[in-house]
Amino acid sequence: MNNAEEQALVARLQKGECKLFGALYERYRRPLFAYCYRLLNGKERAEDVLHEAFLKAYASLDGLNDPALFRVWLFRIARNEAYGLMRKPQHRPYDDAEDVWSEQTPYDSLVALEQTEIVRKALQSLKDEYREAIVLREFEGFSYVEIAEITGDTESSVKSRLFKARKALIKKLEPFFGKE
Repeated sequence: MNNAEEQALVARLQKGECKLFGALYERYRRPLFAYCYRLLNGKERAEDVLHEAFLKAYASLDGLNDPALFRVWLFRIARNEAYGLMRKPQHRPYDDAEDVWSEQTPYDSLVALEQTEIVRKALQSLKDEYREAIVLREFEGFSYVEIAEITGDTESSVKSRLFKARKALIKKLEPFFGKE
């Protein structure tokens, strides 16, 4: 589905063709889950936020003024839900029992797992707003303008935050991976 088709689909949904919401769910379920998972650092919490975000999006679809902004709007809803959950006192540890890495040898699997864990811990050690910027840009592929829209910040503050986050990650990971 391209952007024009998506806009037409959202417009039809807003006119009452509710059965079409499934197509948007299928299109954004995985990328939105990945965003939530990286932001919240847990499968169950990410699933909770994912479902809540889609429910809220469905319920308030009439409030979306520009169908072209559906993707940004949906991620912003998920962001608000995730931050609401992060503010709650219970914070469960990372559950990596279901991570699956397809490597050819056990040694390669172990090395990849250790490297991934090092990067994951470095990413998790960033302040929430810096981690979120990295996740939205590097993992979800949002533009600076879209990230600014999702986070409610200016484009220049997003660029600054990404610069600082990347610099901090490089410094933190340098002892493990060396300079490149």
